[in-house]
Amino acid sequence: METPEEYIQRTESAVRKLFEGIDEYTSILRRHRLPGFSSEYGDDAAFQSKYEAWLLENESAIQKRLEAERQYLSETFAQGTLCGALLQVAAKAIECYSENEAIPEGWCEFIRPNNKSARFCIGRKIRGVPLGLVIYAARNQHTHFEDSELREPNCEVFRRLAENHGLKSEEPFVDPAFDLANRGLVSYASNCTALMEWRNYSSYEADIRALLQSNQ
Repeated sequence: METPEEYIQRTESAVRKLFEGIDEYTSILRRHRLPGFSSEYGDDAAFQSKYEAWLLENESAIQKRLEAERQYLSETFAQGTLCGALLQVAAKAIECYSENEAIPEGWCEFIRPNNKSARFCIGRKIRGVPLGLVIYAARNQHTHFEDSELREPNCEVFRRLAENHGLKSEEPFVDPAFDLANRGLVSYASNCTALMEWRNYSSYEADIRALLQSNQ
């Protein structure tokens, strides 16, 4: 495959199947949505009474939702495996066809000009991180999830994703979905593709085309 267009065309059917699989896992939660609960302002006793009535009325739906959540959680690594494969396809496209050598401001400490990670310093910004670098770090973390430590710039990518969430609070906090110290996560691939808003083929393709055109 000599051109990015050929690569996109010849991987399209496989990527579409990956998205079908990813969506199948996500649909576990969509099939069992909870009915909403609302209450007018009033005293605590009235609120509690109305809430308990809502719980009783929707007991079956609540139990189905809880079971769906348990089922989904048991399949999160399986879904992450598909997301990791998607990231690998995207990363390979950048490795093969990106000619970028420019290091963005603020990244020179972590990326050397002759390092292959420089090819990934392209694309729209996600929490201040170029999309290409998000792909790079997410693919590497998923592939090497058994390693105790990741090399730079991978760690810095996740640090910025975890800290640059834009939420205001009295005490600073990190987003656990991207915090490498979160022992509850094995692979971050699904969280990263969700943050990138890659949940269908068209969104993926648009980004890949934009990435590979941005450095030509």
